[in-house]
Amino acid sequence: MFVGTVEFTLLVLLGVILAGPLIAERFRIPGLLGLIFFGMLFGPHVLDWLGRVGLVEDLGAIGILYLMFLAGVSFNLKAFLENRKSAITFGLLGFGTPFALSIWAGISVLELEVLSALLIGAMWASNTLVAYPDVRAAGLADNRAVRDAVSAGVVADLLSLFVLAVATSTVVIDVSDLPDAVADLVEPPPSFPLLLSVPMLVGFCLWVLPKLGAWFFVRVGHSRTQRFLFSLVGMAAGAALAVLAGVEGLIGAFLAGLGLNRLIPSRSELMDRLDFVGSSIFIPAFLVSIGLSIDPAVFFDLATLQLGLLFTGLVIVGKSIAAGISGALFRLTIDEIGLTASLSYGQAASTLAIAQVGLSLGFFGQDVVNGAVLAIVLTALITSFGTQFFIRRVPRPAASQVSLGEFVLVDARRSSSNTDVVMDFAGRIAGTDDGLLVPFTIPQAGQLEDARSRIEEAEAAAAAGGYDTEGVARVSESFTTGLLELAEETAASLAVLPWPGVRPGTDSLLGSELDSFGERSPIPTVAVQMIEPWNRVVLMIGDTSIEWHREDALLAAGIVQRVRRQKDSPVLVIGRKTSDVEEHVGALENVEFINRSLKTREFLGQVRPDDLVVVPAYILRNTSLTDQLRMARRLVKNDVAVVAGPHRLTVAGARTPHRMERLISHG
Repeated sequence: MFVGTVEFTLLVLLGVILAGPLIAERFRIPGLLGLIFFGMLFGPHVLDWLGRVGLVEDLGAIGILYLMFLAGVSFNLKAFLENRKSAITFGLLGFGTPFALSIWAGISVLELEVLSALLIGAMWASNTLVAYPDVRAAGLADNRAVRDAVSAGVVADLLSLFVLAVATSTVVIDVSDLPDAVADLVEPPPSFPLLLSVPMLVGFCLWVLPKLGAWFFVRVGHSRTQRFLFSLVGMAAGAALAVLAGVEGLIGAFLAGLGLNRLIPSRSELMDRLDFVGSSIFIPAFLVSIGLSIDPAVFFDLATLQLGLLFTGLVIVGKSIAAGISGALFRLTIDEIGLTASLSYGQAASTLAIAQVGLSLGFFGQDVVNGAVLAIVLTALITSFGTQFFIRRVPRPAASQVSLGEFVLVDARRSSSNTDVVMDFAGRIAGTDDGLLVPFTIPQAGQLEDARSRIEEAEAAAAAGGYDTEGVARVSESFTTGLLELAEETAASLAVLPWPGVRPGTDSLLGSELDSFGERSPIPTVAVQMIEPWNRVVLMIGDTSIEWHREDALLAAGIVQRVRRQKDSPVLVIGRKTSDVEEHVGALENVEFINRSLKTREFLGQVRPDDLVVVPAYILRNTSLTDQLRMARRLVKNDVAVVAGPHRLTVAGARTPHRMERLISHG
């Protein structure tokens, strides 16, 4: 029979994934609801073209893992750490409030035993981020409300599964009568108790997996296809280990995503591939699989309707109270509170799993499961419409929140600098901020082939360092014009430009191409002379009594933070007012401060051959010709980075008669 074959199932599934959202949007219904509806229509309870067991179920199971993995990979760890109090608070409230309300309803309204009521509480305290792709597509993944909702979802699922483990540990379970997925969920291997297995899971995902990924990206996986497959293996490993640990696989998938977060920049081609595969196949298949379990008859049964409405009310009230309290404590706007609550309403994977366990163990009857299915549909409607409503009202993150290394442009033209070292320098800046490294060239007509070869060389150097890159060759009438257009089009956060070093005669008389761009650059810019890998970083801050001097000094300190080769590699900070940058580099290990004036000769005497010297551009501009000549001779074989904010880079020097030692000692 044709119906039921793999070919027919695949045809119907892909047709639903393609047409379902389009048809739903014609009726102004969110696309995810269209997928759930058509899953119900073609499922075993209506047309029976798609079975609950088989290809769609398997793809759906992968889809929920993939959804949580993407949430972990795209999670802004830096922003979370900055706002961890609100995220953890909402996570605990988002679990505790609906959990308590559901226990009360289970005992008082449904007249269940305590253990049964605990399972009811665990069902509705958990949540699944079914609307998360919508907020990512809207550019709100870094919004504090979204971060809190993602964190709360993980906390709630972990605590719900812990309650499930405690409740089921009090009864004798015959797992032979349960589905395999449920049996894995309720019977942790006896050799791995939760107190041991969960720390092992966390250790693997957040410590072992990132180290394996860094090694693989540097030593083996230089192509995006290899890195893509490694990411999938990491997701599967985290999920499988979670099942062995006695918790649900989606927790392991999320932790694996967190572990690989730093290795997969949010704006990289690798991230685009991961997002494309998930958004086009796996996540839609998960939503279709939800529809397969829905029997339309439950919508016409009064008892089921009452239970469904009760469960939906418990979710909405509990999550809304949690969002309101957390939002008031941490001063979220009304719209942000609404977005946080809306995202947390969704129910699916954990709820269905816990409901199936409770039914199989006799904690409650089929009527509770039917009511749970109805509540899942209703909460999917509410979370979808609510999220879409608040997405339009919550502003996108401000431009000021862009990190220094979010999108780093690197000039890949032939220069006296070592390409490997330049790409490593820029890659460290981008890698710290989960950013993208973009080597570029601006060739003139007829030079495109050479420009492309330079891009390939730079990409190979970056890949060998474990960085994800996406090179650009842009034909333009001039280097400055092309780079300015590229910086604007890509919303770049930093430009790194190779520089032949201090050349006081040539630059002073003829000017510098870098100065031409630096004076017009809308983004921070770093001119670099890179010869060999460095072991120590020397930061000279000079005079910071002028406000824009202090801004550039802090920018240079930010560069130093990001480019240290190891956590314990030494840093030397020189300047009279080192307190201006102390909060940026003082927290690092092995930092030495020279908080006094130094003459030029004394400063150069502090520099070793294997040092990276980082200076704000105003120091070079205000250095006398004599001191520039000293610097040119002394630093010719050193790595040097000249840092400036927007519209302020200059490397020509000798613009004022002030001597360097007067500048350093000023203040």
